[in-house]
Amino acid sequence: MGDKITISQSLLITVFSMLIVFIVLIAISYLIGLLRAATNKDKEKTEVENISNTVEKTPQSSKEEQNIDDEELVAVIAAAIAASMGVTIPDINIKSIKRVSTPSPIWAEMGRIEEISKKL
Repeated sequence: MGDKITISQSLLITVFSMLIVFIVLIAISYLIGLLRAATNKDKEKTEVENISNTVEKTPQSSKEEQNIDDEELVAVIAAAIAASMGVTIPDINIKSIKRVSTPSPIWAEMGRIEEISKKL
């Protein structure tokens, strides 16, 4: 216990310990890869079948989802217009909705809004 360890010996111990840790980590990663490969053999067959089934169903369901999303968007816009004008939704007749593109990026607009709010 009374022996003194030099700096070179402590560096050698540190390097040796780090090598052991990295070797163990590499071994663990290979074991995980082997386990993943062993457990996914059966799943690959079922995944191929599931993918082929979903590919057949996807075009029909995406059109329905898009229709629902469009109807929800129109309802939200109508509610916002009715709230800002102070009228009920049946009193509003929406003929068309067009998205207005902004000439500058959103971050530039936020910067302007922040600068204006600082001056107020």
